[in-house]
Amino acid sequence: MTRLSRVLALLTMGLLAGTAAGETTSSGPVSKETALKAIETFQKDPSGTDGLAAASMIMSFAKKSDAVHLTHSKAVVPWLKKQDAPDADTRSILLAAYVAGNVRSQLKSGKAEDDIYAGWQQVISTYDQLRRINPTVKLPEIDSFKAKEKAGTLRSYASEVQ
Repeated sequence: MTRLSRVLALLTMGLLAGTAAGETTSSGPVSKETALKAIETFQKDPSGTDGLAAASMIMSFAKKSDAVHLTHSKAVVPWLKKQDAPDADTRSILLAAYVAGNVRSQLKSGKAEDDIYAGWQQVISTYDQLRRINPTVKLPEIDSFKAKEKAGTLRSYASEVQ
């Protein structure tokens, strides 16, 4: 298993199981401001070293902070598969993207209310970034989200699955 695979497997297991230790800075738990900076770093290069480190911090913040509320289900994150799937790295990065978009929306609005639509928008953006790096990346679940967004129905679909 590559370093990337190990990091992403831990990210995914930590969020879904809710048992990973929280990230801290030298001054204590991750602040909202630090989480927002981590989201910016992740958005710039989600598959790079800094992006993966930021993803870890974002996931930890999402689990530990009372400032945000996230749900995850098969309907909300349909691209998740078993860790041994050949494209598990990509799918894990997209999970981090979902969390980043959802958390960013909540922190910017000041409301701890799940924002599935914002999470999916970040998933689409990150998916496009990953496809520019590797055009063979193809996930029907995300392509379906992209089609709904283009048709103007993704937001209403997010309300349905919430």
